[in-house]
Amino acid sequence: MALDFSRYEGIDWDADDDPNGNLVHCLQEDHLGPEPERLVDEVLSREPVEFKMPLHTAEYAIVGPERYSDTLWVVLLDTSHKRGDWLRPVTGWPGRANRRLGRRDDEAEGRLRDGWGVHERA
Repeated sequence: MALDFSRYEGIDWDADDDPNGNLVHCLQEDHLGPEPERLVDEVLSREPVEFKMPLHTAEYAIVGPERYSDTLWVVLLDTSHKRGDWLRPVTGWPGRANRRLGRRDDEAEGRLRDGWGVHERA
């Protein structure tokens, strides 16, 4: 099912004192960082594209730019369990192109690590 942004009226963030909430998760440096609410708003306002990838914890994956940088972000979203017309950020990370084309050698393992996971070296 394709993401239809017109179905959604708001963004569902948990309280910042909920240790298991989506906001606390997204605040982590290796996810969306110190301003996840601003970042998700910016990505959504800049006509992101839906990205097809295997998803286990979310319904949708989108990719879009941050307003005042050249960083592309991947954001995973779900329909909120609180209201069906809210989107719920699940997680996110800087896109693959931002990490030296997404490849860092994991020499100890002999594999490549990128924004999408760890892959066997060719």
